[in-house]
Amino acid sequence: MAAPGITFHRRPPGRVQNVKEDVRPAAPPCRENSQPAPGRRAVLLGGLTLAAAAPLIWSQVKAGTVASSAAVPGAGLPALRERLCDLVIPDTDTPGALRAGVAAFLGVALDHGLVGADAGTLARVAADLDARAGASFLKLSADRQVGVLAALDAAAYATRAPDAAGAAWQAIKGLIVTGYYTSEIGGTQELRYELVPGRWDPDLPARAGDRAWSNDWTGIAFG
Repeated sequence: MAAPGITFHRRPPGRVQNVKEDVRPAAPPCRENSQPAPGRRAVLLGGLTLAAAAPLIWSQVKAGTVASSAAVPGAGLPALRERLCDLVIPDTDTPGALRAGVAAFLGVALDHGLVGADAGTLARVAADLDARAGASFLKLSADRQVGVLAALDAAAYATRAPDAAGAAWQAIKGLIVTGYYTSEIGGTQELRYELVPGRWDPDLPARAGDRAWSNDWTGIAFG
């Protein structure tokens, strides 16, 4: 279970349209900032890039491609990827990110520089987590890990211009979410998948526990 400070759970009752909001804190109020927010076209192109690249990354994972960081002795990055996946989207009534194989997806995605992130991005997150913990993050108890990650998560989304560690965590968390909801488990168990969709209904009531459709990507925000 995630700590109260992190909204890592999924599917709140009555909401099926924006899965991204179910796995990360709500956007903070607008503040004065010298950097303009990205335009709608940039956001759309970024989402389309992720949506197009994710199946290619999964095909490499299924083919047995191993992230290059997995071969670095003592780096701890594979173990960190697994732990972060488990913390961001844990098992509930459906399998979470770790069981969906998202740790492998994340490693290959970083090797390819998806969304501009690489192994250095994960290393920055690791360094910040260790600094906040005052010890090795991976050696902390589960409750302490949740607390430390909650602090980083809150800081990363508290401003529209996060520091290097916050921006790195946003990138890593976005890839975990993208990997999960484009995985077989995420797309067919957490979300609903219909191979041949039925008739088109313009207006359907959203009931508690309803799941979004994985083959209707207009209702999913990636990243």
